[in-house]
Amino acid sequence: AMRPSRFVLKESDMYTKTYTMMSYASATTTSNAVFVGDAAALGLSLQTVAASVVTVQASMAEGFVAAIPADTWSTAPVLAANGAYAVQVGLRWLRATQAASSSSATVRLTKQVRVN
Repeated sequence: AMRPSRFVLKESDMYTKTYTMMSYASATTTSNAVFVGDAAALGLSLQTVAASVVTVQASMAEGFVAAIPADTWSTAPVLAANGAYAVQVGLRWLRATQAASSSSATVRLTKQVRVN
């Protein structure tokens, strides 16, 4: 009989962490950076009551020892409609930005991380 590989992931081998990157009626135009370099799966959700465009930016900068340099951020997806969005894994940092200083959107990031 074949033994199962120890590299087969079960749901119990992972945990999920959710971050609110932006909140409705917040004055935030740029969210804090969230480390996603350890993520096995990433998802973003956008809830908005108006035409609020949110841009997601990614950086591969080190980021733990020093601040993430402004010129290392690049645009990932632009979210313009309510919904859930899958995000490519392998990135190091994510943040959300919007042009308006009073948000009409809530952006949540969910990541799943392998335990072992």
